[in-house]
Amino acid sequence: MTCANCGNSLHSGEKFCIRCGMRVPEPPNDHTGGSYATAAPEANRPGAQPQPAPASYQPGAQLRQPQAAPAGYQPGAQQQAAQADYQLGAQPGAQPRQPHADPVGYPPGTQPLPQQSAPTNYQPGVQPPPAPSAYEGKPDPKGPTSGVANMLKAIPLKKVLTIAIPTIVVIAALIIGLSMIGGSGGSTVRSSITWFDRDGDTVVSINNNARIILDGSVDTALTSIDGSKTVMLVKDRGESEGTLWFLSASGSARIAEYVLAFRLSDSGNGVAYITDYNSRKDVATLYLYDTSAKKGVKITEDAAYPGYGDLSGVCISPNGKSLGYTGDFNVNSYKYSGYISIDGKAPEKLGEYMVALAISDGGRYLYYLKNNADGDDRSFHVRSGNSDNRLISGFDGSSGLLFNRDYSQVLFEHQGKSYLSRNGGEREKIGGSTITGFLTPRGTQRRYVPGEVYLSVIGIDNLINQVAYTSEGLVYINGGLEANRISSSDDYKYSAVISSNGKTLLYLNNSGHLSAIDPTDPNAERREVARNVERFVATSDAKTIYYVNDEQTLLCIKGNGFPAKISEDVSYRYLVMPFNSKNAFFLTDYSEKHGGELYYSVNGGIRIKVPGGSDVVDLWSTPANLFFQNYDGEVFRSGGDEKFSLFADDID
Repeated sequence: MTCANCGNSLHSGEKFCIRCGMRVPEPPNDHTGGSYATAAPEANRPGAQPQPAPASYQPGAQLRQPQAAPAGYQPGAQQQAAQADYQLGAQPGAQPRQPHADPVGYPPGTQPLPQQSAPTNYQPGVQPPPAPSAYEGKPDPKGPTSGVANMLKAIPLKKVLTIAIPTIVVIAALIIGLSMIGGSGGSTVRSSITWFDRDGDTVVSINNNARIILDGSVDTALTSIDGSKTVMLVKDRGESEGTLWFLSASGSARIAEYVLAFRLSDSGNGVAYITDYNSRKDVATLYLYDTSAKKGVKITEDAAYPGYGDLSGVCISPNGKSLGYTGDFNVNSYKYSGYISIDGKAPEKLGEYMVALAISDGGRYLYYLKNNADGDDRSFHVRSGNSDNRLISGFDGSSGLLFNRDYSQVLFEHQGKSYLSRNGGEREKIGGSTITGFLTPRGTQRRYVPGEVYLSVIGIDNLINQVAYTSEGLVYINGGLEANRISSSDDYKYSAVISSNGKTLLYLNNSGHLSAIDPTDPNAERREVARNVERFVATSDAKTIYYVNDEQTLLCIKGNGFPAKISEDVSYRYLVMPFNSKNAFFLTDYSEKHGGELYYSVNGGIRIKVPGGSDVVDLWSTPANLFFQNYDGEVFRSGGDEKFSLFADDID
């Protein structure tokens, strides 16, 4: 299944999407009552992500065992939403996150991951033990006595800028560059990188290329917004440092050794990483690496580093050539300063108690926080040229920040209202309820940087003239920044998809009614498509819809036609539609103990058995591939069709 919010693949039993943080709806106990609205066209990897809204990450979850019951799992469901730098498929068996304020880009009522520094081997909901020190004769850099950590407590800086980088301990495949729901007019994800942890090694799939095997387990992985480039920090168990790898369709390349943490640019062309931790000063050496030129430069030896694998106060521009960081940290006075380096130039000091949150290419737009010395007031600013606008006073960062493709627009919440700043200008109020995310066509590029301040980037040019999620239901934000109501919160079950042209919105309500409407027309009437729907997927034009009803029957509707029966005894949790396809893959005769039989339907036709598709316990898709895993732990891969081949075996 996939996250209804961001389209990330979800594994059986997962309560939250690891990419966007959205809560996964619980399926009904039986098929006699209630409907399970999960989602739309999109199943990314074993363990998908929930639906609409920005996202958090949280790898490190244990993969579910093949025989484990897929409670709550929704393979292939399309779900929209968010999450930062980090894009991974969900991991089966992940522990649910703790409740937290809904950040911008999260659908109403969802709960993101706990926002604390994430230590190595961090697992959602689990407090990790201190990691063994890799520094002889020095305090553990991740230890609780870190001066930077204390400084961040004394001055609520950490509360605003700590961006926890998730640890990824994957025993099953994780997906980077998973399909995300994107808004009309957006760029589409076409590539995907999936990896599996096998006996301490990492087996990587890049599109349909030959597999790559890395020595060690993935601790953290970040992907470019188009899904084509991934950087992984690979560590041996218990180590605080590791090897940083760059992966793309061209293969793999080692970036650096003894790396503690890193950040990847949206384009995947730039990597900021930290080494050489000084435990007495709580600082480390910061480098900026060009993945195209395969060359790195030292930025400073004085970057504040609080440990726990996060890069608090470090941000990087989309093209990877400019960055912001925090330096001049004093362990005694807890003073610090913000710095920026534009296009490789010498760092420029922003000022004391200032932290760069986001920076556009060439530094045209700089978004930063300004704290007072006592740490009891924090303001959010945008600087462009000679203009510097304070957008919020008393900024708590709990709702996050949502950016368009080039960072010329930012959406944020303050005191229960949503605001937009365009081209570095003053804030403009958006009418209606607080916006928690955007629903955009399947596969739209999207990235998330989790932390106390969630940063979400959507690959679209404009944040207006879009369908948005609010606490009161779905709305359409028009050019006048008015919010036209599409559905109420009682009439929408967080299962919705929108066509590539933005003219057709499909959504499932709490009664199992699937409806269609033109969201751009304030006078449009809703059209009922089907009833008693448990789950559905749809083509990019929303003209071909597959759905499983409450009698476990799979049907297909084309245009305004009548539903055609395809198969009985279909598990609604495992219904997947490959990208750019009119075909559906699904499991029948499914049991929690032995899995099910894998079939597919071509353009709504009769079901066809997939050769070798027996005892299948997991099924998911990425922008470039389809995967399934059988009871014996074997993982099979195809390019999106029925021609599967063995990719890896002995996967737990």
